[in-house]
Amino acid sequence: MTIWYLARAAGVVTMVMFTLSAVLGIVMPSIRRPATRFGLQYVHRSAAVTGLVLLATHIIAVIADSYVSISPLVLVWPFASGYRPFAMVVGVLALYSLVLASLVGASRGRLAVSARFTKYWRKLHIAASVGWLLSIGHALLAGTDRGTPWMVAITLGCLTAVATAAAYRLNATPKLTRGWRTQ
Repeated sequence: MTIWYLARAAGVVTMVMFTLSAVLGIVMPSIRRPATRFGLQYVHRSAAVTGLVLLATHIIAVIADSYVSISPLVLVWPFASGYRPFAMVVGVLALYSLVLASLVGASRGRLAVSARFTKYWRKLHIAASVGWLLSIGHALLAGTDRGTPWMVAITLGCLTAVATAAAYRLNATPKLTRGWRTQ
């Protein structure tokens, strides 16, 4: 039973950490003060790394838990799950997207000398947004607590935070350069 609680808690806090990272990633380009941007960048990366560690904890705990039989094979072939296969597919796609975004983010500093990589970095890093949205879908489809008032509140809070950050970013970006690019 302890593993089940660990799996649930790790999953929920993972979603919150990735939401924090997403909000900061959306808002940061509109911040002009270098010291503030540096601090926000640090928190953005820390939240993402914490989210990845908790994601690994969530996956290991779910696989180790005997309450619902989920095989490690699900990470490669999610349709093999006997437990809510579509929800597992959404979760595995979220995992792949978030890991891709993390690898791209981690390699940005090393590969920024390449003009070609710099050009495509933002397009690749958008996988984080896709992964975040898929993780929300996974929580709504697979979570055993998905209908409880506290989980609905956390999920709606995460959605609201990202939507608010996006609205702020759109309003903070000058009209001539409106979009998701930094100036």
